[in-house]
Amino acid sequence: MPMNQPIRLPAQAPSWSRFGAWRDQRLARLTALAGWLADSSLDPSLWQEPLGELERRLQRDQVQLAFVAELSRGKSELVNALFFGATGQRVLPAGVGRTTMCPVEIFSDSAQPISLRLLPIETRAESRLLSDWKARPQEWQEHRFAADDPVAMSRALQRLCDTVMVPLTRARELGFHLPEGDEDAAAPSPAQAPAAGDAQGTPEVEIPRWRHALLNIEHPLLAQGISVLDTPGLNALGAEPELTLSLIPSAAAVVFLLSADAGVTRSDLQLWTEHVGAAGRARSFVVLNKIDMLWDPLRSGTEVQAQIRKQCESVAQVLQVAASRVFALSAHKGLLARIQGDDTLLQRSGLPQLEAALGECADRERRDWLEGSWRATLLDTRQRLERDLDARLRLADEQRMELEALQGKSKHAAAALLQRATSERQEFDAAVGLVQAVQSVNARQMARVAELLDAKRALQRLEGLRRQLRSALLKTGLRAALADACDELGLSMNRAESVLEENQSMLAGACVRLNNEFAFSMPLPKALRLDGARLDLEAMRSDYLRFAGAVQWLRLQSSAYVDRVLLSAQARLRGIQERGIADAQHWNRAAMASLQAQTRERKRSLHRRLSNLQQVAQADGELAQRIEQLRQRAEQLRELRQQLANRFELALPGAEALAAAA
Repeated sequence: MPMNQPIRLPAQAPSWSRFGAWRDQRLARLTALAGWLADSSLDPSLWQEPLGELERRLQRDQVQLAFVAELSRGKSELVNALFFGATGQRVLPAGVGRTTMCPVEIFSDSAQPISLRLLPIETRAESRLLSDWKARPQEWQEHRFAADDPVAMSRALQRLCDTVMVPLTRARELGFHLPEGDEDAAAPSPAQAPAAGDAQGTPEVEIPRWRHALLNIEHPLLAQGISVLDTPGLNALGAEPELTLSLIPSAAAVVFLLSADAGVTRSDLQLWTEHVGAAGRARSFVVLNKIDMLWDPLRSGTEVQAQIRKQCESVAQVLQVAASRVFALSAHKGLLARIQGDDTLLQRSGLPQLEAALGECADRERRDWLEGSWRATLLDTRQRLERDLDARLRLADEQRMELEALQGKSKHAAAALLQRATSERQEFDAAVGLVQAVQSVNARQMARVAELLDAKRALQRLEGLRRQLRSALLKTGLRAALADACDELGLSMNRAESVLEENQSMLAGACVRLNNEFAFSMPLPKALRLDGARLDLEAMRSDYLRFAGAVQWLRLQSSAYVDRVLLSAQARLRGIQERGIADAQHWNRAAMASLQAQTRERKRSLHRRLSNLQQVAQADGELAQRIEQLRQRAEQLRELRQQLANRFELALPGAEALAAAA
């Protein structure tokens, strides 16, 4: 194929490409629903915020696939085969002597320039997280290329192989674990042995030139919300706690590569145990790569397949994963088949089976998460709008029946009703006073919840340890401090939930009183548990306590390294805190929106009622006209309610329609 062509999908696109069409369909339905609601007379406070947040979730949804393996297992070649075969060439550096030396995140973001950005390795010496560096684009070296020029992109990506010679002491300062005589642990680069030293005899070693890379490209699959994390081996993962404690745990799937000719080596097992872990095992796909090395022309195809199956079963047993999650393939042959358009070789390579499994995982992961949020949000919004319409309809019918009772009676009867309505207006003022009191108490309660969920004490505990360990000769106490910080935030969540229960009881009592005394139709607020934030906290505790075990003890003696671990923990605690506060505020806004909407509608209804009665009491012929107006208004509200139901049915189809759409 011509070299300068945009990246296209292969003829048989993987199953994950279906998600884009599914999301576009959902966004179109949501846009149509929001447009109709905006043109209706329904209160915007009941639908704008939840539907707006749902739209933002659909648009920004991302699912990451993390590729994890030791050096020379074929990760980059597998990424090439899965995502870049249609370019007609190898894009990411791969092959003998050409390997990716730093973690690479590959994504598609139209808001950013198409480019490769590289973060210098020297930034490891500073106490700053990768997430902080991403917010400082001026610190990255940027290489731009045209969207339709994969040759230029491939040329730029050769920079991922860059290395630099530094003194051994400097390499250790930058987080490279280089114990004397241990080549396995010192494998961040091809030059594992110390090179010739300087004039004073200081030994030098070769290390990666770049710490992290961000590749933003135009790609039809990545544009649908998929991103790829390519990690370069045990040494790089061990030196970047943020990868192990944040990026890999957040991945929807972890692709763990082994070499078919070696099976599970000691360093493979260490990488699997320390950096994938028990939590990641359920999301992992194990790839036994380079099976073409077992294609022996002197043996029958049946014998070769039996040997491959036996090795897959052995790998599954050692890593304690289901055999169905172990895939034997040849990334190199799969890429070659894609480039040459050889379907027979492609099937023999085993690539389509992994592709289908990853596609199904990416598709299911996002659909399940978004579908639950989609249905819950739309159903809750529909119920709130229907309750509001029902209340408005009931008031219109009551006013109509009140006026119909005046037919054939004197103006004195209308004057008496006007006097009673005026008295009810005064009673409503009392209801408004109650609503205002509820709002005031609610604001104080929610401020208390935010104060309790503030992880200040937990963060201060970790910050104090950071200052202490900077000058400490022996870095100890990290594991205990992390456990204490998680426990502290857990206790804060318990106290916040108690306040939320009190607030729910207060709101429920106010709703009952408004319903009984002032004819409101307020639903009782639902209970809220901070389950999402609590699950995040439990996952963090497990990840960090496992990471801060004895295996990492030597690395944790580095001031810069332990500083990054603590900064990562602080950032994750803040994220958990912010999720808890956001969940509480969302729950509260939903509860208060109905109360405020009904108060406004009651006020408008009383105003209309007083106006009708005043005109009926003052002028002949007004009664029939006002009755007809109220009858028409009631009919309009009934029609609006039916339209509302129809519109939400279109946006929220039944199970059969969902299955057909999929």
